[in-house]
Amino acid sequence: MTSRLSYDKSCGVLQSQRLIEDGTIPPLPQRPPRHDDEVLGVSFFRTLLDSAKLEHLTLPRTYFGRSEIRASSFQDSDFSESTANWNDFLDVNFNSAHLSRCDFRSCVFQNVNFCGTQLTDADFRHCSFTNCDFTDADLTNTKFTKAATASLKFSASQQQTIAWQANDGEEPEGG
Repeated sequence: MTSRLSYDKSCGVLQSQRLIEDGTIPPLPQRPPRHDDEVLGVSFFRTLLDSAKLEHLTLPRTYFGRSEIRASSFQDSDFSESTANWNDFLDVNFNSAHLSRCDFRSCVFQNVNFCGTQLTDADFRHCSFTNCDFTDADLTNTKFTKAATASLKFSASQQQTIAWQANDGEEPEGG
């Protein structure tokens, strides 16, 4: 595992890839972002991230909304406490990423690698999964419904730590 860049240097990487504006580094929110926050920090709304290489970064509490993330890698990055509702994640690599306490409700996941990912307390309700790999992911208290995960393979120990939900509950706001 390579050491992650600081928040400021991670924002510099986003600026160099023209994913956020040059100039002032966005503020790091004190709590997970919401769709109606006036100041979001690093955010991607109605954005196409195609072939983005966002590896070894520290960008907790990032906001992703109504975006398509395709053929991109977030390997070994810290996006903990991020909000990512109503997105399509297609051919994405989250290998060894830190995604604890992320809200992924109402997303589509196709061909996504979650191997070795830290997903403690993440929320995957209202999601669909096609060909996703959760091998060795920490799923402690992660919210899933059995219906949504019928095609997924979890180890026996993962199944015991998941916070299985009887239903999807309410959809996230901002839809």
